[in-house]
Amino acid sequence: MYTSAWALPEHWLFSNYQSAWELGVSGFFKNSVIITVLTVIVTVTVSSLAAYALSRFQYIGRDLFLFIVATGFMFSPQVSLIPLYGLIQDLGIYNTYWSLVLPYAAFRMPIIILLIRAFFLGIPRDYAESAFIDGCTSWGVFRKIYLPISRPIMFTGVLLTAYFAWNEFMFANIFIDDESLKPITSGLFVFKDALRTDWGPLIAGLTISALPLVILFIFIQKQFVRGLAEGGLKG
Repeated sequence: MYTSAWALPEHWLFSNYQSAWELGVSGFFKNSVIITVLTVIVTVTVSSLAAYALSRFQYIGRDLFLFIVATGFMFSPQVSLIPLYGLIQDLGIYNTYWSLVLPYAAFRMPIIILLIRAFFLGIPRDYAESAFIDGCTSWGVFRKIYLPISRPIMFTGVLLTAYFAWNEFMFANIFIDDESLKPITSGLFVFKDALRTDWGPLIAGLTISALPLVILFIFIQKQFVRGLAEGGLKG
């Protein structure tokens, strides 16, 4: 690690993966899956509903709400750390999955809402008007017309949200103290201390942590690129 950091290993020890898994990566991996899935569900569900309201309805305060959503880009997670820590303590969700899920969803929603809204603006209004004539409600139009058409942008939202939630480190390291609840990004620190680092299991754990997102992107890369392109056509 210190003399030839970029060289290939002299001996390929695949047992490091088993050691990493048995030393706690399995639990950290499970926690990351739970946190990421919950974050994706909350973010994409709320963002799609908000984007539908912002793109297809006229009401007082719509432009103001859109402006508030857009200002979400101005706030970085690092800047809000101290007040967010106090808020999580007041809500009583410190050291729980929700202490990560809710902040992750909040910081992903601005970009996901704007992307989905831009995609919704490209859907012809004739579809909705025809559905209303046939007796469909606003909820029915959203569920039966907008969601099926918008699969590419939904996949884009899923991947962008999952990437952020899976790889985030700062909140995961501060808002979770219980080792049994830590996600894989902060949980891998059990392999590293001031005097000794188990490089084999640590690097194996990092490889395991990277695989899910790589596999996810491979399966939905076409929908991701299409959704990202079409979601940026209109503002």
